Amino acid sequence: MVAAVNREIQAIVLLLVGGAALRITASGTYLNYVKESMRPWLLLSGGALVLLGVLVLVDIIRSARRTATADRLESTSGGSLAGDVISSANPETADETSHAHAHPHGPGGPRSAWLLLLPVFAIFLVAPPALGAYTAARGSTNATPPAVAEAPPLPPGALVDINVNDYVARAVWDEGLTLQGRRVRMTGFATPNPAGGWWLTRLTLTCCAADAVTSRITPLQVPDLPANTWVSLVGAWVPGGGTQSEQAIPKLKVQSLTRVSAPSDPYE
Repeated sequence: MVAAVNREIQAIVLLLVGGAALRITASGTYLNYVKESMRPWLLLSGGALVLLGVLVLVDIIRSARRTATADRLESTSGGSLAGDVISSANPETADETSHAHAHPHGPGGPRSAWLLLLPVFAIFLVAPPALGAYTAARGSTNATPPAVAEAPPLPPGALVDINVNDYVARAVWDEGLTLQGRRVRMTGFATPNPAGGWWLTRLTLTCCAADAVTSRITPLQVPDLPANTWVSLVGAWVPGGGTQSEQAIPKLKVQSLTRVSAPSDPYE
């Protein structure tokens, strides 16, 4: 009985964990925790867990039916026929079998399987939001060296959309050479600056939220904003903030500021 109950627990855990994975992937909530490229793998793993849970339930039902059939046969024959067959087939196990019928105790199952429900409860009850200003304010790295020594020119046009981390890389490691005389537009959230004002911030993921890297820009001539306020800034690069350093925070002379909603994918 105990073993059967624990197998039911395992099936429930598999179904819930798999269902939770499919749910956050289908709703797009997974983008708060991992990169968009992880979507196929989440769907695959969630579907596999649900399938395993269904197979375990099917096996439990079949085992219960076999047990019920055996019990009916035993009750019909009075139990003597089953006992005689067991004794004649293997006399050494007759006493053990009789003891098992008299004391129907099963081996203890892995009760630790219940711990797998914790992330499910976290997702359904208190799903953590995407990383924001709290994490960004504590990030020690602002500008990671780019993969190429020299940044390529920006696309042509009077106004160029650019990522915050791309702007930081061009301003810090290329000393703003490709930004001179260009108007750029960037979207990010406000992170309070201990020295006053706020930074325009975005977080970049390599794989998941655990390895997020912060990119910050100091906007000039802007009003105060609460933390985690999402804005779109249009402006031009101005010297300042440092170069050739991972702690450098470049500046942006802001020409216009527009409050926007948080994007579905909050990371760059």
